[in-house]
Amino acid sequence: MALFLIFALVIAFFAIAFALQNDQLITINFFLWQLERQHLATVLLLTSGLGVVFGLLVTIPTFLKREWRISRTKRQASSLETQLLAKQQEVNSQARQASTLRHSHQNLLRSLDLLDHTTGLVNDAVVPRTTRALLQQMKMQPLNPEFQSVGLLIIKPHRRQPNASDLGGDLRKDQALWSAISHVLQQNLTVDAWLFSDNQGTFTCSLTGLDVKAITQYAETLKTFLTEAPLSLKDGTQTTLDVHIGGAVTDKDHPTESEKLLMDKAEEALALATKRGRNRLRVMWVTDKLQTH
Repeated sequence: MALFLIFALVIAFFAIAFALQNDQLITINFFLWQLERQHLATVLLLTSGLGVVFGLLVTIPTFLKREWRISRTKRQASSLETQLLAKQQEVNSQARQASTLRHSHQNLLRSLDLLDHTTGLVNDAVVPRTTRALLQQMKMQPLNPEFQSVGLLIIKPHRRQPNASDLGGDLRKDQALWSAISHVLQQNLTVDAWLFSDNQGTFTCSLTGLDVKAITQYAETLKTFLTEAPLSLKDGTQTTLDVHIGGAVTDKDHPTESEKLLMDKAEEALALATKRGRNRLRVMWVTDKLQTH
């Protein structure tokens, strides 16, 4: 603002100096009109002023159009921010509801003594019954997208390089490791999935509504979270993990009514993944035939 004021004062100074130095009287002719004895400086300043006015008239529509666009963009941005905030609140609300529901289920399972006390997960003794119930739901609700398929993942993590003190089979250290692994898995578990533990370092995950490709991507995500960084235990120590995952999926195109077949196929896939090397996984349809070499 100060710079603009200084510039205006400079222009005014030059205009006054120009008027004082050009005070000759002239006659102006414009079509049928004639003005006599007009000061040259006044005429020049007047024409310059008219030029400025005409320039402003030309630029005003562009200026107004730009301001209208800016105003519209601001309104759109404000609307999007409001929508984003509403969606975020909705997501947070759903997350709280899901967490409340899961805690309610956990409390119910704890009261039924179905939870593994080390990991806080459901004991894998109920995996057959759970799988059987999911298969029945898939059969009874063929049009429900949540039960278009049933899948099982068996997750087998272990220390990459055990310490010498770990080779003795210290149960407390093993339990601390299993607890840390279960925490990582639960943190990255979707709402429609359940984790089970055998309290021996093996975890089972049941999922519904996903095909082989989607469950493979899900398993890859879980494996990444377990292996991309050292795992921190409660005593402050850290350990790196190798993880093998095997899985099996059934749907109407790859059907089975046997929970044992689904579980056995997941075990076979886990064995194949383990045979292939470190940090490998394999997920297959329950009707797939394993190729042996």
